Formats: sequence, C-alpha cells, structure tokens
Amino acid sequence: MNIIGFLTKYKYGKGWLILLLLILVNGLANYFPLRLDLTAEKRYSLSSATRTMLGNIEEPISIDILLKGDFPAVFNKLKNSTADLLEEMQRSSNHRLRFQFVHVNEWMPDAEQESLFKTYTDSLRQLGIPIDSILQTSPGFKEEFKQGVVADRLKQLGIMPYNLQVQQKEDEKTQRIIFPSAIVHCKDRIIPIDLLSGKTEYARDPLSGRLQIDEAKSIANAEALLEFQFANAIHKIQKKEKPTVAYLIGNGEPQGPETFELVQALEPDYRLSIFDLNKNNIIPKEIGALLIVKPSIPFSDSAKLKIDQYIMQGGKTFWMLDMLHAEKDSLALQAQTLAYDRNLQLDDLLFKYGVRINRDLIQDLQCDLSKMVVGYAGGQPQIVDVPFNYYPLLQSAGEHAITRNLEPVLSQFVNSIDTIQNKEVRKYILLHSSANSKTISTPAIISLNELKTIENPALYNLKYKPAAVLLEGKFSSLYANRAPGSTRDFFRQQYGSFQTQSPKTAQIVAADGDLVLNSYTSREPFPMGYSRAQEKSFANKTFLENSLEYLTGNADIIALRNKEITVRLLNPQKLAEEKIYWQTILIGLPLLLVVFGWLAFSVWRKKAFGSSCWTKN
Repeated sequence: MNIIGFLTKYKYGKGWLILLLLILVNGLANYFPLRLDLTAEKRYSLSSATRTMLGNIEEPISIDILLKGDFPAVFNKLKNSTADLLEEMQRSSNHRLRFQFVHVNEWMPDAEQESLFKTYTDSLRQLGIPIDSILQTSPGFKEEFKQGVVADRLKQLGIMPYNLQVQQKEDEKTQRIIFPSAIVHCKDRIIPIDLLSGKTEYARDPLSGRLQIDEAKSIANAEALLEFQFANAIHKIQKKEKPTVAYLIGNGEPQGPETFELVQALEPDYRLSIFDLNKNNIIPKEIGALLIVKPSIPFSDSAKLKIDQYIMQGGKTFWMLDMLHAEKDSLALQAQTLAYDRNLQLDDLLFKYGVRINRDLIQDLQCDLSKMVVGYAGGQPQIVDVPFNYYPLLQSAGEHAITRNLEPVLSQFVNSIDTIQNKEVRKYILLHSSANSKTISTPAIISLNELKTIENPALYNLKYKPAAVLLEGKFSSLYANRAPGSTRDFFRQQYGSFQTQSPKTAQIVAADGDLVLNSYTSREPFPMGYSRAQEKSFANKTFLENSLEYLTGNADIIALRNKEITVRLLNPQKLAEEKIYWQTILIGLPLLLVVFGWLAFSVWRKKAFGSSCWTKN
C-alpha cells in the first residue's frame, strides 16, 4: 500500500496528508517564487534593463541599509519597500547581490570605534584633561563620542543626517537624528545612496494652516526612485572603465576655486580631462562628453568648427552659457550694475542645432534670498533676508527622466531659451521658471534698491520659461556649405571623414553658466547649488550627475526615474473632523458583530440541543 493510500485510511491520515502537502507547497515556493504585481504602476516589478544588468553581475555586491530599528509608519513603509525591491533584485542577480539592514551605530566595527576612542582619550590625558573623571561622572560620554565618530564617517561618504520628528504624545514631538541611506560595496569601491532622494512635497496642516513637509508624499517620491538609485549604483560600481569627460578651456572658462565642487562631483565616476581648444587641432571622438561652462571670450570660427565636427562625429556636449555679463559680485562694490551681452558668437551654431538663448533675464517670485541692510538701530545695521528674484529656483519640467522628480535647481541671472523647429531633432524642456515669472530685456540695470520694495505680483504673469533644454537626434553642420576643401581634407585625415550631419546624438543647453559652479570664501568652498542666505543646497549636483549619466552612460537606467508611485491617502482634514465617528465605527461595529454572533450561536444551540448554552449537558 502506498503512503497516500495508508494516510487516507488511517484515522488521522487526511489531516497528516494535508499537512504534508502544505509543507511541500511551501518548500517549492521558496525555490520557485511566484509573484503577481497587480498595481497599476507596476511598483513591485523590475524593468527589463535592470534585470539584464543584474544578470550580468560578475563580482559579488553587498548592500548595507541603515534603517534598522523603530521608525514611524511612513519610514517603515520606505524600509519595507526597500526590502521588497532588494529581494527581487537579489533573485534576478542569481544571489550575487546580498543585502542586510544594520543599525547606524553597528555599521562601523566596534574594534575601530574603540581604537578611535582610545586614541582620543589618550590625547586628552596628554593635554592634562581629567578624562577618567569625566567618564565616571558622565557615563554617556563614550557612547556620544562613538555616535559622533560614526556620523562623521558617514558624512565623509556623502551621507547626510535627517532630523526626524517623532510623535510621542498627541501634543508632544521629539527630534531624532537618523541616516536613511544605503551603502553599496564591491571590492574596495563604495557608493552611498540617499534613500530620501526625491522631490519634497509640502502641505498645509488642516488645523494650524501652516505649511509643513508632507512626509507620506515625499517618501512616495523617494520610493519611486529606489529602483533607479540601486540600479544606477550597481551599474557604476561594476564599471571596468570610466567614461571621459572633457572640461573645455580657451575661451575664458572658470578654472579657479569656483570649480572645486565640479571636480569633486566628477572624479568618482569619470576620467576628467582639461581640454584647451586653442592648443588642439580636433576634439577626440573618444571623449564621452564635452563640458562648456561659462565662457567669457568670443568663439572664433576655428573653435566653433572643432566643436561642430566633434558633434558631427557623434560627440555629446553639455553647454552652460551666460550670454549676458551680470554678476552679483559687482553689486558688492556698488548699488547697481549693468547686464550686457558677452557677444560669445555662438548664436549661429546653437540656432543650427535647434535652440536660441535670448538676451533677457528671468525674474521669478520663486527665488533665492539675499542678505541686505534695510536700516540701522542703535548704530547697528539691521540685516534681513529678502527675495532676490534674479536668482530663480528652476523647476523640473517633469517631461524627461533627467529631471523627473527633481528638487529645485538654483540659478543666477539666467536667460530664457526658445526652441527652433527641426524635424531631425527632438527637444525636451528640462528646467523652467515657475508659474510666477517675468523677463526683462537687456541691456538692463540691476539695482539693489529693487529688493527694498515688493513688486506687484501681478507683473509676474509668465509661466514656465525654459532655461535648460535637451536636444536629441541628428544635427546638421553649420559648416556644411561653408568649409573650404582644405578644411574638409584636414578633418578627413583626423577623423576619417568630414561630416555634414551627425549620427543620433544628444546635447544639453542651459542658459546659466553658474549652475555647476560653487561660491567660496578665503577659507573653504561651498557645495554646488548652495544658498548662503538659506543655508541649504539645491539639486544642482543631481542635475549635473543625471545629465552626464544620460549623455555618457546607460540611458535605460536613467529612464527608471520616470517610474511613478501613486499615493492613496486619506483626506487628513476630513479624518481630523470625523475622527470620533470612524473610531466608533471601526472599533464598536466589530464588537457588536462578535456579540451578535455569540447570541445567535446560543439561540441555535438551544434550539438544536434543547438546552441553554449556559448549562452543562
């Protein structure tokens, strides 16, 4: 008799058979997992590009996620979404990808923390500081030191802390510092990931009316970027060769401390070279992307021809141009300055490629602040932060993956851009002004006195003026019918051909040369896109990284930024107004159903057995 026949005839055999079947199904499910993603946005599914990349992982990759511990519900949601995504990525990688959740204080080995603490205390003893007495009277001193060491090490990696507000009681909140990040390891390479990267959403409190961060929507934006964040980091960390990015010089481009952050941003992922246009006959095709940042000297026909033929050979260019001479530094010396044309002689080249940078300045109600003396009291200057509408906070157009879900980008004296009709070239607006902007024609006088009065908001009636554009397609050469035979022969010798139309390639044109430059003092440079008045950084660095990754890297991975996650939230105002009603329904109704069911069962039992359920048979 077989085992199934025996179990079915045995008194408890059917029960044992069901148990064995459940164990078998559960075991098969571990080896052959089956998941159905029924969400409209396919939030639990990996893209084909991600699956292909994960299937080609050669070296083991490990990921530490610093989200171990107790968190509010919205952060637990982010934690669970991260775990779900990485489990799916782990399966697609044939388990070459490993991950673990760690507490931020456990990330750094205890032995290393102890060694640093010993070094620190020994140095204090040498200075005569009674550290042993301090340790006895302040038992938390050692733990605080270790937390500070870990925080400093994470900041060195580019992982910044997040100030989390935790609701302890209905009217009481406490603050807690967390590091919602992940660290990707492969051999000796490390790439940090900010899990909160994404556009911050704001909402008004239904009771107080104050504007505050909407954590649920902001974290939903971060969740939408998780696949891109991890796929991009994995793609970068296993690259065997870095693409080359050339920083063009020869036409007055900045080369001082204002480029410090630009160099720091590029060095981990690119081979950065300084390319002098005047000392080289051609721009090599091997250059992955050409950076043209804030030139101040007009371009000659010879220089433009070199750039043109580089593009015609399939080269990619990132233009960041200040067509007007307008600098805030000039206002430090005098109360007003003149904005006038730099005459860079680039209009014909850009027009041929499909854009025109206008000789105007965008003013925007959504702008940076500037510190200004508005009066004196007791002989002391009264300094306040006032809006500086020549420094617009450019918004993502949301049309392309480069700027999808991107925080505002800080700009300075930015021009507007028009696109030119060209069937061979597609145009994507990447950055534009807000819905409350205007333009002024130049030459124009920029005066600090403008800041002292609040201009009529009705004058800011222009919406979404383009300030950065992606051009993609086949470009026609400006010199197709202008280059003499000797010039054509020269480029044929250098490149193998003189092209009058490019293969499919891409260019980005931004009408602000300061987008990727940093301000600085005599002591230190500030981060890229840093507002000294607001003491915060905007998304300039992310815009630069996304743009170069799109131009030189895997466009399919950048396209993952287009992923959206729909937030299905309850109406907070209605919830606050009807709180008692819904609590009564959700708690009272189930209790009533239990009581009703119990009474119904008692009546049935009394009728069925002829006795009350309250007495024993």
